[in-house]
Amino acid sequence: MKMFKPKWNAILLECEEQECKEFRSLLQAHFPNVTISSTAFKLEEALMAFQKPEINLAFCNVHLRDGNTFEVLEQLDDLPFPLIFLAQNEDYVLRAFRYHAFDYLIKPVTEKAMLDVMTRLESSQLTTYALKTDLKKEVGQHLKFHTIILKTAGMQHIVKVLDIVHLVGEGNYSTVHLIEGEKIVVAKPLKHFEDILPARFFYRVHQSHIINLQYVKSVQNGDQQLIHLTNGDVAPLARRKKDPFLTWLERQHLPI
Repeated sequence: MKMFKPKWNAILLECEEQECKEFRSLLQAHFPNVTISSTAFKLEEALMAFQKPEINLAFCNVHLRDGNTFEVLEQLDDLPFPLIFLAQNEDYVLRAFRYHAFDYLIKPVTEKAMLDVMTRLESSQLTTYALKTDLKKEVGQHLKFHTIILKTAGMQHIVKVLDIVHLVGEGNYSTVHLIEGEKIVVAKPLKHFEDILPARFFYRVHQSHIINLQYVKSVQNGDQQLIHLTNGDVAPLARRKKDPFLTWLERQHLPI
């Protein structure tokens, strides 16, 4: 039986005309079910492109002519379709996955790389970005191999992002709690980690605490709201954060 191939109406965010032409040529030659319906080189053009109702896929170069793709994404309330980032290097990979990127391709993009990503996209039946378990599994498959370097005095710790259970901030320092029980103190404020860690997994529940969704064991109600983590840590839940956090938590889990 011939596998059904969905029709993808994509937008392409780029900064160089030549790279735009090369990517279009790649799609036209090998992926006839993918059409670039709109191209944007600047921030305003990109914002307009994302609002087109027929769009169900986005290819996003990190840099635009007058800014970057992240500036566009920050202005969008919802992303109802997958994002595939295109970049010259891996410098922005963590930030891309913070915006729930389906994949992150290094330029020049090859036919083999595109075939891999489109096969996974289509086999997962990603006709919308409002998915639950498939996307969570896909993001996890990418992130479990990605690491972050935590620098301390005379030492650089290479840590898997999803091994981070809990972060506690105090002024310009943060203590990173790892799944194995290790605690690493680094000279970075909590805001630094809030900006780079993927929002699908990490949430700032308090001025001084960021937790990883994977390790939430329970949420305690009462005079003081507390989040119990599987490693034994307890993080306070700020009152003003309670409702948005519980809403976020429900969205990350399938209802039972």
